[in-house]
Amino acid sequence: MADFEPIVFDAGVACPDFALSIEGSDAQGKVRTFLDRNGDTVRILTTGKGYNLTITNLTSGEELVLPSTGSSQVVVPNPDGTYSSTIRGAALIILFPEDVPAGPSTHVYQGRTVFQLEADGATFISLETFGTSTDICAALR
Repeated sequence: MADFEPIVFDAGVACPDFALSIEGSDAQGKVRTFLDRNGDTVRILTTGKGYNLTITNLTSGEELVLPSTGSSQVVVPNPDGTYSSTIRGAALIILFPEDVPAGPSTHVYQGRTVFQLEADGATFISLETFGTSTDICAALR
């Protein structure tokens, strides 16, 4: 898993009051795709040490560095074209205004995070969390 260059979100997209930048490094993980007899994907399993994250409030310059604590994720394609996902461990979840629940918000959840995505693989249509959470937008104000 390669490092990724900063991803920048304008104010009102990932946090209500300021633009946010997220950069990841040093990920170590494995992705395994499970197929049925027809060669169709039945689930995707990702495990390992995820990215060390540097998250920056681009208005104030305040920065939050989050070392990876590891996680696992199972993604299952549903017959209606949506996707179901369960993450155990740490999960950075960014909710945009069009998501359900509606953002803008950015949280790190520790525990179990369960969500469903539209067929586009990006729009949340449900989110449940079990464990603790850190509101990244509040931490960087």
